[in-house]
Amino acid sequence: MLFGIMLLIFAIPDYVSTPSNVPKIVLSPRFWPDIVAYLILILGAVLTISRIFGTVAPTSFEESTSTGVEFEDPSYPWLRLLGIAIVMVALIVAIPVLGMVWSSMIAFIAIALLVKTPKPVTALIVAIALPLVLYAFFNHVAGVSVPQGRFITLP
Repeated sequence: MLFGIMLLIFAIPDYVSTPSNVPKIVLSPRFWPDIVAYLILILGAVLTISRIFGTVAPTSFEESTSTGVEFEDPSYPWLRLLGIAIVMVALIVAIPVLGMVWSSMIAFIAIALLVKTPKPVTALIVAIALPLVLYAFFNHVAGVSVPQGRFITLP
């Protein structure tokens, strides 16, 4: 929550310059950083409230077996973090070659597999639909060009 407040009060107003003649609010350089800062603030509040009023997770093996919660391999979270870092670097490398839309689809699917999503079909649908809808909005409605690849270009 403190990070979101710092962004709203100090970082965004001081370091994001906004011209006065922006025709659409969504094209303002300050609009999306404000949205992200508010989301950070809200999610921080939700996490704080859930920590205060939520139940405590089992801390020992005996507690976990009595409650039915299974612990995963302790090295798996670090491997998953490394895998996500590799996907992020691959995304940056792939954008000039494949374009932002196709690269985002592949990265979304890879991260869904890494986190072992309980709904893989939904993740696949979102991985395909979300980049296409965002491309359509930014390219055709907002008039902002989205990086295209060398091999496949979208209309």
